[in-house]
Amino acid sequence: MEKTFQFSNTHHDWMERDGNAVLGWRYQPKVIFKSGKGVILTDVDGNDYYDMSSGMMSMPLGHSHPEVAEVICEMATTFVHESSWYSNPWAIELAELVGSTLPDGLKMINFAVTGSEANEIAMRMSIAKTGKFDIVSVIRGLHGGSLAVESVTTVGGGRRKGLGPLMMPAKANAILPPYCYRCPVNLEYPSCDVKCLKTSEELMEHLTTKSIAAILAETILVPGGMIVPPQEWLPRMKQMAERWGALLILDEMQLAPGRTGKTWAFQHTDVVPDIVTFGKGMSAGFAICGTATTKEIADEVAGDLGLPWSGTYPGDPMPCAVALKSLQIVLREKLAERSERLGIWLRKRLEGIRDKYECIGDVRGMGLYQMLDIVTDKKSKTPDPAMGERIRYNAMLEGAAFICVKNFMRVCPPLIITEAELDDAIGRLEIAIKRSMDGYPKNVDFSSSSSLAETKRQAAE
Repeated sequence: MEKTFQFSNTHHDWMERDGNAVLGWRYQPKVIFKSGKGVILTDVDGNDYYDMSSGMMSMPLGHSHPEVAEVICEMATTFVHESSWYSNPWAIELAELVGSTLPDGLKMINFAVTGSEANEIAMRMSIAKTGKFDIVSVIRGLHGGSLAVESVTTVGGGRRKGLGPLMMPAKANAILPPYCYRCPVNLEYPSCDVKCLKTSEELMEHLTTKSIAAILAETILVPGGMIVPPQEWLPRMKQMAERWGALLILDEMQLAPGRTGKTWAFQHTDVVPDIVTFGKGMSAGFAICGTATTKEIADEVAGDLGLPWSGTYPGDPMPCAVALKSLQIVLREKLAERSERLGIWLRKRLEGIRDKYECIGDVRGMGLYQMLDIVTDKKSKTPDPAMGERIRYNAMLEGAAFICVKNFMRVCPPLIITEAELDDAIGRLEIAIKRSMDGYPKNVDFSSSSSLAETKRQAAE
Protein backbone atom coordinates (compact mmCIF):
# COMPACT_ATOMS: atom_id res chain seq x y z
CA MET A 1 0.00 0.00 0.00
CA GLU A 2 1.24 3.49 -0.85
CA LYS A 3 2.17 5.71 2.07
CA THR A 4 1.20 9.38 1.91
CA PHE A 5 1.81 12.59 3.83
CA GLN A 6 -1.00 13.78 6.08
CA PHE A 7 -0.55 17.53 6.47
CA SER A 8 -3.00 19.76 8.32
CA ASN A 9 -4.92 22.57 6.65
CA THR A 10 -2.70 24.98 8.56
CA HIS A 11 0.40 23.35 7.07
CA HIS A 12 -1.04 23.54 3.55
CA ASP A 13 -1.86 27.20 4.15
CA TRP A 14 1.76 27.90 5.11
CA MET A 15 2.95 26.10 1.95
CA GLU A 16 0.65 28.20 -0.21
CA ARG A 17 1.71 31.45 1.46
CA ASP A 18 5.37 30.51 0.99
CA GLY A 19 4.79 29.93 -2.72
CA ASN A 20 2.99 33.27 -3.08
CA ALA A 21 5.50 35.37 -1.15
CA VAL A 22 8.97 33.77 -1.26
CA LEU A 23 11.01 33.13 -4.41
CA GLY A 24 13.10 30.06 -3.69
CA TRP A 25 13.79 26.40 -4.49
CA ARG A 26 11.52 23.96 -2.71
CA TYR A 27 11.57 20.19 -2.51
CA GLN A 28 8.31 18.26 -2.78
CA PRO A 29 6.49 18.10 -0.44
CA LYS A 30 7.05 21.71 0.58
CA VAL A 31 7.37 21.01 4.29
CA ILE A 32 7.42 24.03 6.59
CA PHE A 33 9.64 23.55 9.64
CA LYS A 34 9.13 25.38 12.91
CA SER A 35 11.92 24.13 15.18
CA GLY A 36 14.99 21.97 15.61
CA LYS A 37 16.59 20.18 18.54
CA GLY A 38 19.80 18.21 18.23
CA VAL A 39 19.55 16.12 15.05
CA ILE A 40 15.76 16.48 14.80
CA LEU A 41 13.69 18.95 12.76
CA THR A 42 10.01 19.50 13.59
CA ASP A 43 7.42 20.76 11.12
CA VAL A 44 4.44 23.01 11.88
CA ASP A 45 2.26 19.93 12.47
CA GLY A 46 4.66 18.55 15.08
CA ASN A 47 6.11 15.79 12.85
CA ASP A 48 9.80 14.97 13.48
CA TYR A 49 12.49 14.30 10.88
CA TYR A 50 16.18 13.46 11.15
CA ASP A 51 18.18 16.38 9.72
CA MET A 52 20.55 14.41 7.50
CA SER A 53 22.10 17.48 5.89
CA SER A 54 22.91 19.55 9.01
CA GLY A 55 20.80 22.39 7.65
CA MET A 56 22.87 23.44 4.66
CA MET A 57 25.89 21.56 6.01
CA SER A 58 26.18 24.39 8.55
CA MET A 59 25.21 22.81 11.89
CA PRO A 60 27.99 20.52 13.19
CA LEU A 61 26.45 20.72 16.67
CA GLY A 62 22.91 20.25 15.44
CA HIS A 63 20.04 22.53 16.42
CA SER A 64 19.56 24.47 19.66
CA HIS A 65 22.81 23.36 21.28
CA PRO A 66 22.51 24.70 24.84
CA GLU A 67 25.92 26.41 24.95
CA VAL A 68 25.40 28.02 21.55
CA ALA A 69 21.86 29.07 22.50
CA GLU A 70 23.22 30.70 25.66
CA VAL A 71 25.67 32.77 23.60
CA ILE A 72 22.91 33.81 21.18
CA CYS A 73 20.72 35.01 24.06
CA GLU A 74 23.63 36.81 25.74
CA MET A 75 24.73 38.57 22.55
CA ALA A 76 21.16 39.59 21.69
CA THR A 77 21.19 41.80 24.79
CA THR A 78 24.88 42.73 24.61
CA PHE A 79 26.14 43.52 21.11
CA VAL A 80 24.70 42.51 17.73
CA HIS A 81 26.15 44.80 15.07
CA GLU A 82 28.78 47.49 14.63
CA SER A 83 30.42 49.49 11.88
CA SER A 84 32.90 47.33 10.02
CA TRP A 85 35.49 50.11 10.39
CA TYR A 86 35.89 48.86 13.97
CA SER A 87 36.49 45.48 15.56
CA ASN A 88 35.32 43.56 18.61
CA PRO A 89 36.75 40.88 20.94
CA TRP A 90 34.69 38.04 19.42
CA ALA A 91 35.94 38.70 15.86
CA ILE A 92 39.52 38.78 17.10
CA GLU A 93 39.17 35.59 19.15
CA LEU A 94 37.42 33.78 16.29
CA ALA A 95 40.16 34.77 13.83
CA GLU A 96 42.82 33.63 16.30
CA LEU A 97 41.09 30.30 16.92
CA VAL A 98 40.55 29.57 13.22
CA GLY A 99 44.20 30.48 12.58
CA SER A 100 45.35 28.15 15.37
CA THR A 101 43.77 25.18 13.56
CA LEU A 102 45.60 25.97 10.32
CA PRO A 103 49.19 25.10 9.38
CA ASP A 104 52.14 27.01 8.02
CA GLY A 105 51.33 30.60 8.80
CA LEU A 106 47.74 30.71 7.51
CA LYS A 107 46.79 33.09 10.31
CA MET A 108 45.28 36.19 8.68
CA ILE A 109 41.49 36.11 8.32
CA ASN A 110 39.42 38.39 6.08
CA PHE A 111 35.82 37.88 7.24
CA ALA A 112 32.88 37.75 4.83
CA VAL A 113 29.14 37.09 5.02
CA THR A 114 28.78 34.42 2.31
CA GLY A 115 30.96 31.75 0.77
CA SER A 116 30.71 33.56 -2.54
CA GLU A 117 32.26 36.65 -0.97
CA ALA A 118 35.01 34.64 0.72
CA ASN A 119 36.00 33.01 -2.56
CA GLU A 120 35.97 36.34 -4.36
CA ILE A 121 38.26 37.74 -1.65
CA ALA A 122 40.60 34.83 -2.35
CA MET A 123 40.50 35.62 -6.07
CA ARG A 124 41.29 39.30 -5.37
CA MET A 125 44.19 38.27 -3.15
CA SER A 126 45.73 36.04 -5.82
CA ILE A 127 45.40 38.64 -8.55
CA ALA A 128 46.91 41.33 -6.32
CA LYS A 129 49.72 39.04 -5.12
CA THR A 130 50.79 37.68 -8.53
CA GLY A 131 49.95 40.59 -10.83
CA LYS A 132 48.26 38.03 -13.09
CA PHE A 133 44.56 37.60 -13.82
CA ASP A 134 43.47 34.12 -14.96
CA ILE A 135 41.65 32.07 -12.33
CA VAL A 136 41.73 28.37 -13.28
CA SER A 137 39.09 26.13 -11.72
CA VAL A 138 38.16 22.46 -11.64
CA ILE A 139 35.24 21.22 -13.75
CA ARG A 140 32.38 20.06 -11.50
CA GLY A 141 33.34 22.61 -8.85
CA LEU A 142 30.99 24.96 -6.99
CA HIS A 143 32.30 28.19 -5.47
CA GLY A 144 29.23 30.37 -5.01
CA GLY A 145 26.52 32.26 -6.79
CA SER A 146 27.73 35.84 -7.21
CA LEU A 147 28.93 36.67 -10.70
CA ALA A 148 32.71 36.34 -10.33
CA VAL A 149 32.57 32.95 -8.59
CA GLU A 150 29.73 31.82 -10.85
CA SER A 151 32.29 32.16 -13.65
CA VAL A 152 34.52 29.54 -12.02
CA THR A 153 31.61 27.31 -10.97
CA THR A 154 30.95 24.36 -13.27
CA VAL A 155 28.45 22.04 -11.59
CA GLY A 156 26.20 22.26 -14.64
CA GLY A 157 22.52 22.89 -14.92
CA GLY A 158 20.98 26.20 -15.81
CA ARG A 159 22.58 28.35 -13.12
CA ARG A 160 24.81 30.19 -15.63
CA LYS A 161 22.34 30.25 -18.52
CA GLY A 162 22.08 33.76 -20.01
CA LEU A 163 24.67 35.24 -17.64
CA GLY A 164 27.50 35.43 -20.18
CA PRO A 165 27.63 39.24 -20.57
CA LEU A 166 27.79 39.70 -16.79
CA MET A 167 30.38 37.10 -15.84
CA MET A 168 34.10 37.51 -15.34
CA PRO A 169 36.03 36.91 -18.60
CA ALA A 170 39.42 36.17 -16.97
CA LYS A 171 38.70 32.59 -15.97
CA ALA A 172 39.33 29.13 -17.32
CA ASN A 173 37.47 26.01 -16.25
CA ALA A 174 40.37 23.89 -17.41
CA ILE A 175 41.09 21.22 -14.81
CA LEU A 176 39.42 17.85 -15.30
CA PRO A 177 37.86 16.40 -12.16
CA PRO A 178 39.57 13.39 -10.54
CA TYR A 179 36.30 11.51 -11.00
CA CYS A 180 37.43 7.89 -10.89
CA TYR A 181 33.88 6.47 -10.98
CA ARG A 182 33.24 8.22 -14.31
CA CYS A 183 36.81 8.91 -15.45
CA PRO A 184 36.97 11.94 -17.81
CA VAL A 185 39.86 10.32 -19.73
CA ASN A 186 38.47 6.76 -19.65
CA LEU A 187 41.28 5.21 -17.64
CA GLU A 188 41.45 3.42 -14.29
CA TYR A 189 43.18 4.44 -11.11
CA PRO A 190 45.94 3.79 -10.07
CA SER A 191 47.39 2.59 -13.38
CA CYS A 192 46.32 5.92 -14.94
CA ASP A 193 48.94 7.77 -12.85
CA VAL A 194 46.33 10.55 -12.39
CA LYS A 195 46.24 11.24 -16.11
CA CYS A 196 43.31 13.64 -15.64
CA LEU A 197 45.68 16.16 -14.05
CA LYS A 198 48.36 15.73 -16.71
CA THR A 199 45.74 16.31 -19.39
CA SER A 200 44.50 19.35 -17.46
CA GLU A 201 47.90 21.00 -17.64
CA GLU A 202 47.83 20.51 -21.39
CA LEU A 203 44.39 22.16 -21.46
CA MET A 204 45.75 25.08 -19.47
CA GLU A 205 48.27 25.66 -22.25
CA HIS A 206 45.41 26.11 -24.71
CA LEU A 207 42.54 27.56 -22.66
CA THR A 208 44.28 30.23 -20.61
CA THR A 209 46.26 33.38 -21.37
CA LYS A 210 49.07 31.74 -19.38
CA SER A 211 48.83 34.64 -16.95
CA ILE A 212 47.51 32.47 -14.14
CA ALA A 213 46.94 34.07 -10.76
CA ALA A 214 45.41 31.06 -9.01
CA ILE A 215 44.15 27.54 -9.24
CA LEU A 216 40.87 27.28 -7.32
CA ALA A 217 39.52 23.93 -6.15
CA GLU A 218 37.33 22.33 -3.54
CA THR A 219 39.44 19.91 -1.52
CA ILE A 220 36.61 17.41 -2.12
CA LEU A 221 34.24 18.31 -4.96
CA VAL A 222 30.95 17.91 -3.13
CA PRO A 223 28.16 19.32 -5.37
CA GLY A 224 29.88 17.91 -8.44
CA GLY A 225 29.46 14.38 -7.08
CA MET A 226 31.39 14.00 -3.80
CA ILE A 227 34.57 13.47 -5.78
CA VAL A 228 37.31 12.46 -3.35
CA PRO A 229 40.59 12.89 -5.24
CA PRO A 230 43.29 10.23 -5.28
CA GLN A 231 46.00 10.89 -2.71
CA GLU A 232 48.44 12.16 -5.37
CA TRP A 233 46.04 14.68 -6.92
CA LEU A 234 46.28 17.61 -4.51
CA PRO A 235 50.08 17.48 -4.05
CA ARG A 236 50.55 17.39 -7.81
CA MET A 237 48.12 20.28 -8.29
CA LYS A 238 50.11 22.31 -5.76
CA GLN A 239 53.25 21.56 -7.77
CA MET A 240 51.44 22.56 -10.96
CA ALA A 241 50.41 25.87 -9.41
CA GLU A 242 54.01 26.53 -8.45
CA ARG A 243 55.21 25.76 -11.98
CA TRP A 244 52.82 28.37 -13.33
CA GLY A 245 53.69 30.94 -10.66
CA ALA A 246 50.11 30.75 -9.35
CA LEU A 247 48.61 30.50 -5.89
CA LEU A 248 46.57 27.50 -4.75
CA ILE A 249 43.17 28.36 -3.27
CA LEU A 250 41.25 25.58 -1.52
CA ASP A 251 37.53 26.01 -0.93
CA GLU A 252 36.54 24.19 2.30
CA MET A 253 33.09 25.73 2.65
CA GLN A 254 31.34 22.37 2.94
CA LEU A 255 34.12 20.48 4.72
CA ALA A 256 35.57 22.34 7.72
CA PRO A 257 35.54 21.85 10.60
CA GLY A 258 35.85 18.17 11.29
CA ARG A 259 33.35 16.67 8.89
CA THR A 260 35.88 14.54 6.99
CA GLY A 261 37.72 13.29 10.09
CA LYS A 262 40.21 16.18 10.17
CA THR A 263 39.58 19.80 11.12
CA TRP A 264 40.38 20.72 7.50
CA ALA A 265 40.00 18.23 4.66
CA PHE A 266 43.33 19.19 3.09
CA GLN A 267 45.01 17.91 6.28
CA HIS A 268 44.49 14.40 4.92
CA THR A 269 47.45 15.28 2.65
CA ASP A 270 50.72 17.13 3.19
CA VAL A 271 49.53 20.03 1.02
CA VAL A 272 49.21 23.52 2.46
CA PRO A 273 47.29 25.98 0.27
CA ASP A 274 48.25 29.62 -0.12
CA ILE A 275 44.67 30.63 0.67
CA VAL A 276 41.78 28.64 2.16
CA THR A 277 38.15 29.70 2.43
CA PHE A 278 35.62 28.59 5.04
CA GLY A 279 31.96 28.98 5.99
CA LYS A 280 28.93 26.73 6.57
CA GLY A 281 30.13 24.38 9.32
CA MET A 282 32.37 27.12 10.72
CA SER A 283 29.36 29.43 10.98
CA ALA A 284 26.97 27.46 13.24
CA GLY A 285 24.22 28.58 10.88
CA PHE A 286 25.02 32.30 11.12
CA ALA A 287 26.17 34.51 8.24
CA ILE A 288 29.90 34.41 8.95
CA CYS A 289 32.47 33.08 6.46
CA GLY A 290 36.06 33.96 5.72
CA THR A 291 39.30 33.75 3.80
CA ALA A 292 42.55 32.71 5.48
CA THR A 293 46.03 33.42 4.15
CA THR A 294 49.53 34.18 5.36
CA LYS A 295 50.58 37.50 6.86
CA GLU A 296 53.07 37.89 4.02
CA ILE A 297 50.32 37.72 1.39
CA ALA A 298 47.94 39.81 3.50
CA ASP A 299 50.49 42.58 3.96
CA GLU A 300 51.43 42.56 0.28
CA VAL A 301 47.87 42.81 -1.07
CA ALA A 302 46.51 45.31 1.47
CA GLY A 303 45.40 48.47 -0.28
CA ASP A 304 45.11 46.78 -3.66
CA LEU A 305 41.97 45.52 -5.43
CA GLY A 306 39.71 46.62 -2.59
CA LEU A 307 41.59 44.58 0.01
CA PRO A 308 41.08 43.98 2.82
CA TRP A 309 37.51 43.46 1.62
CA SER A 310 34.58 44.40 3.79
CA GLY A 311 30.90 45.32 3.72
CA THR A 312 28.15 46.03 6.20
CA TYR A 313 28.14 42.79 8.20
CA PRO A 314 31.46 40.85 8.12
CA GLY A 315 32.95 40.37 11.56
CA ASP A 316 29.82 41.46 13.43
CA PRO A 317 29.97 40.56 17.13
CA MET A 318 26.93 38.29 17.33
CA PRO A 319 27.75 35.85 14.49
CA CYS A 320 31.42 35.87 15.51
CA ALA A 321 30.55 35.00 19.11
CA VAL A 322 28.28 32.16 18.00
CA ALA A 323 30.83 30.78 15.51
CA LEU A 324 33.57 31.07 18.13
CA LYS A 325 31.59 29.05 20.68
CA SER A 326 30.67 26.43 18.06
CA LEU A 327 34.29 25.92 16.97
CA GLN A 328 35.46 25.77 20.58
CA ILE A 329 32.99 22.94 21.21
CA VAL A 330 33.95 21.06 18.01
CA LEU A 331 37.60 21.15 19.11
CA ARG A 332 36.90 20.46 22.80
CA GLU A 333 34.67 17.46 22.08
CA LYS A 334 37.09 16.11 19.43
CA LEU A 335 34.28 15.90 16.88
CA ALA A 336 36.70 15.46 13.98
CA GLU A 337 37.93 12.21 15.50
CA ARG A 338 34.32 11.22 16.20
CA SER A 339 33.40 11.97 12.60
CA GLU A 340 36.21 9.72 11.39
CA ARG A 341 35.08 6.87 13.65
CA LEU A 342 31.37 7.11 12.81
CA GLY A 343 32.26 7.64 9.16
CA ILE A 344 33.87 4.21 8.98
CA TRP A 345 30.67 2.64 10.33
CA LEU A 346 28.49 4.76 8.00
CA ARG A 347 30.54 3.86 4.94
CA LYS A 348 30.21 0.12 5.60
CA ARG A 349 26.47 0.49 6.10
CA LEU A 350 26.00 2.49 2.88
CA GLU A 351 28.18 0.09 0.90
CA GLY A 352 25.99 -2.76 2.12
CA ILE A 353 22.95 -0.91 0.77
CA ARG A 354 24.77 -0.24 -2.50
CA ASP A 355 25.46 -3.92 -2.94
CA LYS A 356 21.76 -4.78 -2.47
CA TYR A 357 20.12 -2.28 -4.83
CA GLU A 358 20.67 -1.78 -8.56
CA CYS A 359 19.87 1.94 -8.34
CA ILE A 360 22.84 2.71 -6.06
CA GLY A 361 25.87 2.93 -8.32
CA ASP A 362 28.52 4.14 -5.91
CA VAL A 363 29.21 5.44 -2.42
CA ARG A 364 31.79 8.21 -2.00
CA GLY A 365 32.94 10.57 0.71
CA MET A 366 34.92 10.86 3.93
CA GLY A 367 33.92 10.86 7.59
CA LEU A 368 30.37 12.05 8.17
CA TYR A 369 30.03 13.36 4.63
CA GLN A 370 29.05 10.55 2.29
CA MET A 371 27.05 10.44 -0.92
CA LEU A 372 24.97 7.90 -2.84
CA ASP A 373 25.29 8.06 -6.64
CA ILE A 374 21.83 7.14 -7.96
CA VAL A 375 21.85 5.38 -11.36
CA THR A 376 19.54 3.55 -13.73
CA ASP A 377 21.77 0.47 -13.43
CA LYS A 378 25.23 -0.37 -12.17
CA LYS A 379 26.63 -1.38 -15.55
CA SER A 380 25.85 1.80 -17.48
CA LYS A 381 26.29 4.15 -14.49
CA THR A 382 23.68 6.40 -16.12
CA PRO A 383 22.64 9.11 -13.64
CA ASP A 384 19.00 8.86 -12.53
CA PRO A 385 17.89 12.18 -10.96
CA ALA A 386 14.22 11.14 -10.99
CA MET A 387 14.99 8.08 -8.86
CA GLY A 388 17.04 10.30 -6.57
CA GLU A 389 13.99 12.50 -6.06
CA ARG A 390 11.83 9.44 -5.36
CA ILE A 391 14.25 8.19 -2.73
CA ARG A 392 14.48 11.62 -1.09
CA TYR A 393 10.67 11.96 -1.07
CA ASN A 394 10.16 8.49 0.41
CA ALA A 395 12.86 9.14 3.02
CA MET A 396 10.90 12.22 4.05
CA LEU A 397 7.85 10.02 4.46
CA GLU A 398 9.94 7.91 6.83
CA GLY A 399 10.97 10.96 8.86
CA ALA A 400 14.46 11.58 7.44
CA ALA A 401 15.26 14.80 5.56
CA PHE A 402 18.07 14.47 3.01
CA ILE A 403 19.44 16.71 0.28
CA CYS A 404 19.45 15.19 -3.21
CA VAL A 405 20.73 17.31 -6.10
CA LYS A 406 20.43 15.65 -9.50
CA ASN A 407 21.43 12.04 -8.83
CA PHE A 408 23.63 12.77 -5.80
CA MET A 409 22.12 12.10 -2.37
CA ARG A 410 24.13 13.53 0.50
CA VAL A 411 24.44 11.94 3.92
CA CYS A 412 25.88 14.57 6.24
CA PRO A 413 24.16 14.66 9.65
CA PRO A 414 25.30 16.86 12.55
CA LEU A 415 28.58 15.62 14.02
CA ILE A 416 26.87 15.06 17.38
CA ILE A 417 24.62 12.28 15.99
CA THR A 418 24.81 9.04 17.98
CA GLU A 419 25.46 5.68 16.37
CA ALA A 420 21.94 4.59 17.32
CA GLU A 421 20.41 7.66 15.66
CA LEU A 422 22.57 7.19 12.59
CA ASP A 423 21.59 3.53 12.38
CA ASP A 424 17.92 4.46 12.63
CA ALA A 425 18.17 7.18 9.96
CA ILE A 426 20.00 4.92 7.50
CA GLY A 427 17.43 2.20 8.15
CA ARG A 428 14.73 4.66 7.13
CA LEU A 429 16.76 5.54 4.03
CA GLU A 430 16.88 1.87 3.05
CA ILE A 431 13.10 1.60 3.43
CA ALA A 432 12.83 4.63 1.13
CA ILE A 433 15.07 2.97 -1.47
CA LYS A 434 12.97 -0.21 -1.39
CA ARG A 435 9.75 1.76 -1.82
CA SER A 436 11.27 3.78 -4.69
CA MET A 437 12.36 0.60 -6.47
CA ASP A 438 8.74 -0.56 -6.20
CA GLY A 439 7.62 2.57 -8.06
CA TYR A 440 6.30 4.65 -5.19
CA PRO A 441 5.04 7.33 -4.98
CA LYS A 442 2.67 6.79 -7.91
CA ASN A 443 1.19 10.23 -8.54
CA VAL A 444 3.70 12.88 -7.49
CA ASP A 445 5.11 15.42 -9.95
CA PHE A 446 8.77 15.94 -9.07
CA SER A 447 9.52 18.16 -12.06
CA SER A 448 9.26 21.36 -10.00
CA SER A 449 11.47 19.96 -7.24
CA SER A 450 15.02 21.27 -6.90
CA SER A 451 17.34 20.51 -9.83
CA LEU A 452 14.65 18.73 -11.87
CA ALA A 453 12.85 22.05 -12.37
CA GLU A 454 15.57 23.22 -14.73
CA THR A 455 15.29 20.02 -16.76
CA LYS A 456 11.57 20.64 -17.14
CA ARG A 457 12.14 24.23 -18.35
CA GLN A 458 14.79 23.17 -20.85
CA ALA A 459 12.52 20.48 -22.28
CA ALA A 460 9.76 23.04 -22.76
CA GLU A 461 11.98 25.46 -24.72
